[in-house]
Amino acid sequence: MRLPIAVAILALAPHLGSAQSGSSAPTVTRLGSRNAYGPGIVTSESRRLEIELTRPAHIIVLKVDPDGSIQPVFPAPGEQVTERPAGRQEIALLAQSGPARPSADVPHAAAPVMRSAQQLAREGQPARPRATGDDVPEAAPITGYWLLIASDVATSAEELQERLETMTLQFPSIKAELEALPRALVARRTKVWAAFYAPAGS
Repeated sequence: MRLPIAVAILALAPHLGSAQSGSSAPTVTRLGSRNAYGPGIVTSESRRLEIELTRPAHIIVLKVDPDGSIQPVFPAPGEQVTERPAGRQEIALLAQSGPARPSADVPHAAAPVMRSAQQLAREGQPARPRATGDDVPEAAPITGYWLLIASDVATSAEELQERLETMTLQFPSIKAELEALPRALVARRTKVWAAFYAPAGS
């Protein structure tokens, strides 16, 4: 788990939202009452998330790193209002509010491994292209996932932190973690909730 970071939430004018709809939409997985709050995530970048709600909702936004560590984004500490209005809104990460905690408190995070120069050379990619020209392009690395949870119950930053700290954060995969988090955080408190997750883009 990492420290909360500073965020800005901006309401987008309708014409701004439609102007960006031409860009490729992220692959979004929906859970819970999938259509209760609208599309959810509509744009996903590494430091910016655009969401669309069709009705007001209390929201939780988390950034889940590829190693499984969780970064609470919204609500921020001291945030009094957790309900967001209907419409398009942007959540932008501004700056770190402090150094990230080491990932030692994440049980399933891999420990750092020191490798010798010889090991790195053996594990590296060949410098020359293959003679046939059919090199397989490397997939772009995933920088993490955005998780948006919308519901009819409020969750303060302090309550969110407490609930995350009491969870058993051991999952067989990142997908299992992304799908377990909303159920643990809100599903036991309400029947009207929806969650959306998508890879964070570049």
